[in-house]
Amino acid sequence: MTPSWYSWAEKELGQHELPENRGPVVRRYIQLAQCGEEGDPWCAIFANAALQANGIPGTKSPSSQSFRHDHNFIPLTGPALGAICVFWRISRNSGLGHVGFYDSETQGYINTLGGNEQDAVRKELLAKQGAHFGLVGYFWPKTIPVPQIGAIPYHGAGSAGAKVT
Repeated sequence: MTPSWYSWAEKELGQHELPENRGPVVRRYIQLAQCGEEGDPWCAIFANAALQANGIPGTKSPSSQSFRHDHNFIPLTGPALGAICVFWRISRNSGLGHVGFYDSETQGYINTLGGNEQDAVRKELLAKQGAHFGLVGYFWPKTIPVPQIGAIPYHGAGSAGAKVT
């Protein structure tokens, strides 16, 4: 079954920011998420907006890493449709990263649905592990029954254009 927040996020595909993480789209997500401000990277703001819009408590933090430590979320042992994928950036301990919803995967890449992916809401292949970017783990709202865990095969054009940051 498709999680409600994932279905909501799919309806947002194609929404774009104005330069530097600003504009009416970003302001709407900030209002829904109850966190952040214009100018903040908005991947976690978008994830929180999707959850809050569906009556699921978010982290109320604009930090991608907030899902790792918030009491409203539990770690999953593997992927599931709509799971919150938390990534690190620069180094595992930098506190920086990215977050999006699990869609599918292919060898070495996770296809995520998220905000602030190339300045828009889109699906994007992200490297599971790279020199300066990688997967921390999968997280799930604790108020929602734990889903069936398992990789979903990616059926896109392949990983040729994948982001390998």
